[in-house]
Amino acid sequence: MPRPIDQSGTYRAYNPAWPQIQPAPWRAGRGALLLYTLVILYASLNPFAGWRIPQSFTLLSWPKYTTSFDIMLNIVAYIPVGVLWANFFVAAIRRRNHDSHGHYPEMQTIAWRAGLLAVMAAGALSGTMESLQTFLPSRVSSLADWLANSAGGMLGAIFIVAKPGRLVLARVERWRYRHFASGNVVDWGLLLLGLWLFAQLNPAIPFFEAGNVVSSVAPNALANVAIPLGAGESLHPYDPLFLLPQAVGIALNVCGFSLFITLLLHPAKQVWLNVWIILIVGFVAKVSMASLMLKAPLLIAWLAPGTVIGLTSGLLLAIFFAKLGERWRTLSATLFVFAGGVMVKISSVYHAFDETLRLFDWPYGQLVNFASLTRWLSEVWPLAAFIFLATVFVRQRRSL
Repeated sequence: MPRPIDQSGTYRAYNPAWPQIQPAPWRAGRGALLLYTLVILYASLNPFAGWRIPQSFTLLSWPKYTTSFDIMLNIVAYIPVGVLWANFFVAAIRRRNHDSHGHYPEMQTIAWRAGLLAVMAAGALSGTMESLQTFLPSRVSSLADWLANSAGGMLGAIFIVAKPGRLVLARVERWRYRHFASGNVVDWGLLLLGLWLFAQLNPAIPFFEAGNVVSSVAPNALANVAIPLGAGESLHPYDPLFLLPQAVGIALNVCGFSLFITLLLHPAKQVWLNVWIILIVGFVAKVSMASLMLKAPLLIAWLAPGTVIGLTSGLLLAIFFAKLGERWRTLSATLFVFAGGVMVKISSVYHAFDETLRLFDWPYGQLVNFASLTRWLSEVWPLAAFIFLATVFVRQRRSL
């Protein structure tokens, strides 16, 4: 069993009571809290247009129409808010209350104070978002949403401060250090990996590509769903002018992403087995969401011939470059991520967002927020990964 680490990043002697008395430290936790808050802000205020002075303040009114799906979604969306805020407050209180010998107070003495602060923070965030929604004609604020969000934040906070939740987090941390390398940089890389996996939940975005599935299939494949591609426009998946740039862009992206993963994995683990597992998880997520959300003719439309060729070529290319040392592997990953991101932007065709929404068969609501958020993350991820890898490469050069 890997030994737990303290806040300085060094290993401590294993204490059997450790999982029960303190939270799992995560140095990128503040970054995760900031990013998830931005996600909540985006989902709550999208499309950020049409601001006007409201005629009435609807936050304290009960909505005329509400569904169990919306209530559950509002609860689930704020559970991570409670988890991240509670972990933040626990760490902050422990830092402020340790003595001169570096001894920290027992977890139980600060857990419920941190949990209460986390619930208040989640409620304040939800109240702010609901209040701002009254200024947007396309959004509806209500007391039900605020109560559901606050309940989600409370559940997340309880998960952190209660002993069963802390035991689960301790196991998660042990799993993290058993499969991935230690260090602050790796924590940020894992955060990027989590964002990539979340972006794969949008089945209208092709695998390791840009644009949407409308751009990747022939017009006759969309005849049953009545989605026009434009006057005189025809994209056939085997057209060399379309297939070759698409396959090259995907191959560069797959190679860069695979090398990116190798930089995060524990050096003692079987690297390529874990790379394959992560790629399979993303692939299964894409297929599952396609079967759940896309119209029947488009269930595998995103898996075009160029995708298959690009995936195979990219993995073969990554096997060759993975033999390099860590510094040159980082440089290779940086260049491949940059080149792949540029290439897929050039070879992909973007259609209007409302046309993309017609691809979905999803009657439960919140589709616009989900599709726009995941599409935005998919577009921004290559740039974020490029900045991350370039920063890692510069730090490696300075450490020589």
